Amino acid sequence: MINVMQLVQHFKVGGLEKMVFELRRKSIHNATTHVVALEESSQAWPELATLPNLCSLNKQAGIQPKVITQLVEYIDKHDIRIIHSHHIGPMLYAALAIVQRPHVKHVTTVHDAWYLQQWRMRLITWAICKFTNVNVVADAQAVAQEVAQKVHHQANDVVINGIDSVYFSPINQQFARYQLSLPQNVRLIGCGARVESGKGHQAMISQLHLLPNDIHLVFAGDGGLKADLIVLAQTLGVAHRIHWLGRISKMQVFYSAIDVFCLFSEREGLPLALLEAMACNRPVVASDVGGVKEVVNPDAGIVLDKDDIEKLAPALLQAFALKENNIRGNNLGLVCSSLMAKRYDAIYQTLCV
Repeated sequence: MINVMQLVQHFKVGGLEKMVFELRRKSIHNATTHVVALEESSQAWPELATLPNLCSLNKQAGIQPKVITQLVEYIDKHDIRIIHSHHIGPMLYAALAIVQRPHVKHVTTVHDAWYLQQWRMRLITWAICKFTNVNVVADAQAVAQEVAQKVHHQANDVVINGIDSVYFSPINQQFARYQLSLPQNVRLIGCGARVESGKGHQAMISQLHLLPNDIHLVFAGDGGLKADLIVLAQTLGVAHRIHWLGRISKMQVFYSAIDVFCLFSEREGLPLALLEAMACNRPVVASDVGGVKEVVNPDAGIVLDKDDIEKLAPALLQAFALKENNIRGNNLGLVCSSLMAKRYDAIYQTLCV
C-alpha cells in the first residue's frame, strides 16, 4: 500500500471534490489515502465528518508559508509517498513542500485550464513544471492541449474523470418526481450546477419562452446568482415554469426525474454532471467547452458552440428524442470511476518503483 495525500483547496461541494472522494473510495490505496484541504470549509458536506484521514489546514487568504510547514509535518507524520494535488493552489503548496521532502512524488491533475488565462497563474504553473519533478495529468485531451499551448508543457497522462456508475443509475421517473415534488404532467429539462455566472442558467431561462408550454426547467444547486435569475424569469413571464430545488443530496433522483440534462457553460474541464446524467440514461445538451466533446457522442446528446445561444432551444427539443437510446449502456465503460482509479493507481505505482 502507498500512503497518498490528496490535496485540494477546500471541501466545498463541487465536481473536483466529488472526483477526489470517488478516487479515494475506488483506489486500492483507500486505507492509506489522506484527503487534505488547504482551507477550512464552512460549506463542507456533513457526511465528511464520518470519513477517516481528513484534515483542513485553515489557510488564510494570500501566500501562507506556515502551510508549507504544516504539509511537511503531515508528510513526516503519515509517511506520505505521493502528493496528488488538484488545481493551482494545492499544486503550488505541494511543490514547495516537496522541495523539503524530495523523496515524495508529486502528481497534479488539471481539471480545468481556465485559470491559465491569467499571466500570473501561467507563470506559476510554468515554473512548477519547469523546475520541479511534477507528473501532470489532464482530465481531458482538450485540457492537455490547453496546458501545452499556454504553459508549453506536455501532460504526462490524460485520465478521464469517472463517477460511481452503480450509484448513478436510473430509477422510476414518476417516483423520482414525487420525491422532489415536481409536476408529473410536463417535460423537464434539468441543470445541476452552482448557480453562478458562466454556468448557463441565464441562457436557459432566456430561451424557455421559445419552447412549448409543457416544458419546464429544473435547477439543482445554490449560488449567488439565484435572486437575479428569479427576477429575470419573472420579467420574461416564465417564472411559473421554473423549479428551484436548491442543493440535492441524492442527485441520481434528480437525473431520473428529468427528461433532458443541459449544461450550457462558458467554461469547464470535464464536467462530472454530464457523466452522471448519461449514467442515469438521460440525453444531454452541452456547450463545446473543455472535454465535453470527448464524452458526449451523437447518440447521447448534442454539443453546441458556447456562443450559439440561438441554437439552444432547437437542440433541447431535439434531445427529447434521444431519450429512447441506450445512453447508459453505451457509455458505461467511459464514465466508470473504477477505470479512473485503476489508471491513477498505475501512475502511483510507477512513480514509487
